[in-house]
Amino acid sequence: MELINLADIVRLIWKNRKLIISIALIAAIIAGIASFLITPYYKSSTTIYPGKLSQAPINETALRRGNMMDFGSTEEAEQTIEILSSTNLQERIIEKFHLYDHYQIKKNEPLSRTLVLKEFQGNIAFKRTKFNSIVITVLDKDPQIAANIANAIPVELDSVKYEMINTRASDLVKNLLTQKEIQLQKIDIIKKSMNQFKAEGVMSQFERGYLLQAYAESNPSERSRMKSIIDLNISKGEDFDRTERELDYELDNLYLLEKYITQAKADVEVRFVQKFIVDSAIPAEKKSSPTKWLIVVVAMMSSVLLCIILLILRTNWPEMKKVYFSE
Repeated sequence: MELINLADIVRLIWKNRKLIISIALIAAIIAGIASFLITPYYKSSTTIYPGKLSQAPINETALRRGNMMDFGSTEEAEQTIEILSSTNLQERIIEKFHLYDHYQIKKNEPLSRTLVLKEFQGNIAFKRTKFNSIVITVLDKDPQIAANIANAIPVELDSVKYEMINTRASDLVKNLLTQKEIQLQKIDIIKKSMNQFKAEGVMSQFERGYLLQAYAESNPSERSRMKSIIDLNISKGEDFDRTERELDYELDNLYLLEKYITQAKADVEVRFVQKFIVDSAIPAEKKSSPTKWLIVVVAMMSSVLLCIILLILRTNWPEMKKVYFSE
């Protein structure tokens, strides 16, 4: 059973047009007044690109990966957003700009930290674009503060990333320096073995070739002494060569350790910028919210719709009660 159709609704609206128009106008007036009472917010944005590397490219491996002038990939952009969203970074901004006072939150209240973080997080947004840049947007009641916060966030990003890298690199430097001391001790032992061989008269493979030539060209009186030296080099020459190869191997390892130490020290001591700023934030000249005309339009439409629904219910209530609520 059809209780009401479109034609009935149109007739009902036309019949009560004055009431509906009046309600719409009243709603528009109230919404207009309310929109002026709402605190306006201003929006400022800055765009950055994350850097490709977090350290100085001083070795061949790093150079093959790229250099510090390269823009970051999707992975670097996502990692940067994670850091931007961290409580550590956000609390630095909150303290730097005294946002407890700015948001009128008493710092000694039990939930003050939660409240100020919630307020701050509601006023900031981070978005990765399809080109892997990151847009940082800040809303605030003061356009200058909004711009200042937007520009301060990338600065704090550098600080947080540097501290993360520095902590890890400092531990790495300590471990590498310990390994270097062990390596130097190992090399010192091998060198002592080499010196012992040389003290006994054992020569390198290259020198042994000349020794045989000198023996062939020597006079009979010298050959007995040279024969003993040749016999010694024949018996211990292979051990000498093996020790010499071991020394070369350990010296190569020491060279690699020194390269790694230099790299790790660069991470600790050199503070590289971790992002490229495309656009710095500037104070907004007009407010971002609220949009007064939108508030008025939504209020008018909502009031008109509610009025029509109530009129339909009032007009058709007896039939609806009979159909839906009768036993």
